[in-house]
Order: sequence, then structure tokens, then C-alpha cells
Amino acid sequence: MKILIPILFCITLSGCDFSCSGKPKNTFKANYDENYAFEVIQKYEKFGPKVPGTEAHKNTGDWLVSELKRLGATVVEQTTTAVTFDQKTIPVRNIIAQYNPKANTRYLFSAHWDNRPFADQDTDPLKSHEPVPGVNDGGSGVAILLGIAKAVQGMDLPFGIDLALWDAEDWGSPHNPPSYCLGSQYWAKNPVPANYHAQFGINYDMVGRLGSVFPEENYSLKNAPEVIEGLHRAAKTLGYQDYFPTYKIGPIVDDHYYVRELRQFPMVDLIYMTQEGGFPPEWHTHLDTSEYISRDVLKVVGQTSLELLSEQK
Repeated sequence: MKILIPILFCITLSGCDFSCSGKPKNTFKANYDENYAFEVIQKYEKFGPKVPGTEAHKNTGDWLVSELKRLGATVVEQTTTAVTFDQKTIPVRNIIAQYNPKANTRYLFSAHWDNRPFADQDTDPLKSHEPVPGVNDGGSGVAILLGIAKAVQGMDLPFGIDLALWDAEDWGSPHNPPSYCLGSQYWAKNPVPANYHAQFGINYDMVGRLGSVFPEENYSLKNAPEVIEGLHRAAKTLGYQDYFPTYKIGPIVDDHYYVRELRQFPMVDLIYMTQEGGFPPEWHTHLDTSEYISRDVLKVVGQTSLELLSEQK
């Protein structure tokens, strides 16, 4: 799910809180394993569409909790119910994994793990009411988060890292932005842990497709310009700068929007969109499968995120 809002922002970047000297401020260094991330994608895909209330959804959630615990995280589940735009009552299961949970300085990485219950963008009308695989739109963000978990497993971290897997993101109406992102909206109003605050957060949505790049989303640029600047710097350090172009997209109402509005810390959305404002052609169709996922793109996103952490003061 992604909702475009036709608003223009005037942005002035000033100051520099993200290690402008270019020198690392901590000893954190971690390597992202793109092969493991692709294995996560394949496992995720095999469960089938993860529509809230289905057996595939339950089984996938159980696997995610088990895998995160195996990778050394402290895992908390947040459950509730929500009413969708079409008046369905659905279960909501947010999964929060923490590393170094006692640290006061924290960073949040998030993605949604559910799938859309209807393929409203599918060209085949016979399939338009069937759920989508959601391997890029859902699974790629999951792969990034579990890849980060694997990278930091067993490390003596100088800060805390939180991985939030949002549920019920994709069951919404295009003409009703608040009908999406039900899991992150609930968490932002009822944070786990209580009174949660991060130095910044990154939300990942559709970040695994072949040929993807990650431009500057306008809500992110307005509310977290220093994080956008830090991502560009980290990408340049790694030689990945071409994956982070400076053209603007959106603004897009995604999970990052509600976290930022309700928790009041900088939050950005990493999401692929063309300069013309288009999402990948498989978006919300039955073609959103692992066939279009790139290990290289997963590596770029995961390693750039870890590099940004290494620059924090």
C-alpha cells in the first residue's frame, strides 16, 4: 500500500547532526548477507498470501517470531483487532524485535509483513478479487529486517536496534489513506515498549525489485532531512550512490507517516518509485513474486542502512 498525496513542500536543508566529518563515531560495523535475505524472501513466498485472518498469515507470523528469536532478538508481539474500510474485523499482529533492549539510544527499522487481499491492479479481472503474493510489496522489507537481525546477532552494540514488523498495512481503499497502515497506527498510539522514542527510523517498502532505486520521498524529506542526507552519504561511502537519486516522489502515506506524526521522531520511507510517479508493474498483482527480486538491491539497501548506523555519534 502506498497513497500519494499531491502536496508540494519547500525544503531547506540546514545543520548536520549525522557525523558531517565523515569519521565514524562508534565502533559498530556489520555486514549484510544478501543470500540469507533472498532465502527469507523464498521462505516468505512459500507460505502464500499473508492476508490477516488466514492460516498463511498465522503461520508466517509464527515463523517470523521463531526466526527472530533464533537470531538473538528479544521479541514482543502486539495483538489487537481492526475494522477495515470494507467493514471486515481482522486480527492485527505487530512483531517487535529488540537488540540491546536496555540501551537508551535506539534506532528503529520497520516494514509491513502482510499482503493485500485483492489484486486490484491485475489486468486479469478474474484475478482481481484474489490475494496477491506480495513478495516485493511486503516480503522485501521483511528480508531487509531479518538481514539486519542476522548482521547484528551476537554483537556488543553501542546502542539499541529495534525491528518492527507492521501488520494490516495493505488492506485499504486508495481513496481513504487512513484505511491503510492499521498496524503501525495502532502501535504509534500504543507503543511497545511504552513511551518509545528512537533517534530516527527507516521504513522499507518495495525495496527488492530488480532495477530499483530509492528517491527522496517528500514526507521524509520534510520531517527527517538529516536522515535522507545520512543515507546519501552512507551510500556514497559504499559506492551505491546511483541507487539513491535526488529526484522527489510523493508525498506518500505509508507506515513511516503515522510513526512520525504520533511518536515525533525522524522517520523516512525507502520505497521505489519512478520519476513519473509509478510503482513497479507487479504492484498489487499476481506477478509480485520472487522472480523479480534482486540480491544486489537487497544488499544495497541492507548494507547502506548498516553503514548509516556506523556513522552515528
